[in-house]
Amino acid sequence: MLLIPSIALKEGRAVGTDGQPYREKPEDFAARLIDAGISRLQLVDEDSLATENATVLAAVERIANRVNGAALQVVSGVKEEDDVQSHLDAGAHWLVLGHRAASAPHVLKDLCLEYPGHILIGMNVRDGRMAGDAHSKLPNHELVDLAEHFQSDGVSGIIYQDIDDSGAPVGLNEATVREIAGAVSVDVFVAGHIVSMAALEAACRLADADVAGAIVNGALHDMDFTAARRLVEESD
Repeated sequence: MLLIPSIALKEGRAVGTDGQPYREKPEDFAARLIDAGISRLQLVDEDSLATENATVLAAVERIANRVNGAALQVVSGVKEEDDVQSHLDAGAHWLVLGHRAASAPHVLKDLCLEYPGHILIGMNVRDGRMAGDAHSKLPNHELVDLAEHFQSDGVSGIIYQDIDDSGAPVGLNEATVREIAGAVSVDVFVAGHIVSMAALEAACRLADADVAGAIVNGALHDMDFTAARRLVEESD
């Protein structure tokens, strides 16, 4: 499994789960994680998730230049081809799209065709159904059926996360993750409330289900990432 720290970006600055900015520049923080042996990072464009407008391209470029070729995936609310290309040009390897792209007719498939190998899909799951806007049909479908549909659209991976009614991440439903990972051949990653070594150890139990990696999206300044990386590597 891979260990993938997730850095939230707002107005070009790295922020914690409380929305407060870190003193450290995003590129300095990213470089420190790479020094701990991390090979892949996730960047979350918090602004674009609300507006669908890309706001972190300059930050992505600075981070990409600083981390010496480490792989970057960017979570974004954009769904236009030009926006995808702009992220790739800035140094991202993958763009993680969400329910907006998945629920719009043909958008996800068209982007996968245009940028093969560069599109991941995020599955935020609430009460056993994929979360979506009020008009979305996504919550009406079984999760495994959706995962298989996303695979047929051409995504190169799926990021699974359980959330509560407010949208905050919660603990993983391991049985559902195993079911999805067993149904598709693309990479499946897990995210959620992985904010401690104990939670990370629980996520590592999914290595035997061929889960490709665990995304840590909280307590980044408090976790010993050298030890965390070793824990994940030992689970393989």
